[in-house]
Amino acid sequence: MTGVVPGQGQGTTAVVPLRDGVSGKSRLAAVLDAGSRRRLIRVLARHVVTTLLAADGIERVVVVTADPAFTRETLAGLAVEVLEQPADRPGLNAALEHAREVLAAGSAGRLLVAHADLPALSPGDVAAILAEDAPVVIATDRNRSGTNLLLLPVQGAGPRFRFRFGADSLAAHLAEAEAHGLDVRVVYRPGTAVDLDTTDDWSQLPDEVRSAVGQQVPGLL
Repeated sequence: MTGVVPGQGQGTTAVVPLRDGVSGKSRLAAVLDAGSRRRLIRVLARHVVTTLLAADGIERVVVVTADPAFTRETLAGLAVEVLEQPADRPGLNAALEHAREVLAAGSAGRLLVAHADLPALSPGDVAAILAEDAPVVIATDRNRSGTNLLLLPVQGAGPRFRFRFGADSLAAHLAEAEAHGLDVRVVYRPGTAVDLDTTDDWSQLPDEVRSAVGQQVPGLL
């Protein structure tokens, strides 16, 4: 496959999709009440955004959401841009497509999609992904079936690379890259591999990460 890696003169914009504080983390309802789940969403989102802002190579951070009021409250004090998802374009992939359209209008170089529930993510993880020598880079989850971070050019000739988040998104994104003739790298790092959707995810976190999150969200310890 072919493809051109954007040059150093082209910046990378991180895009973080963030759900509202009501419906998110529903799979943790057996161990956390609604208020604690809302608190967890806030803690995780602030960690991911703070990490992205501290990472070398990230020029700006945009959070796309259908609930801008909750998002602005959650990320108060952080240098992020909040982009509202149109009501007639629901869903994660549609939210990211909307963000890409807005960013492409401003001639952004690369786009790094980062989920808002990566409690072990570090600036070093982000820098490692940006340093990969390929136009498309996928940081997979601990099961090696999902996509926790996705790096790709914002613009390109021909049909656009489609966002394929959902079940088995790693395979779907690999197929998408192949269809567009783009070289792709798959990255597996401890800091990018673990998201937090289930109690099993919680048990897989490093002890120090579990302690840091648990201190902020009563009921998780």
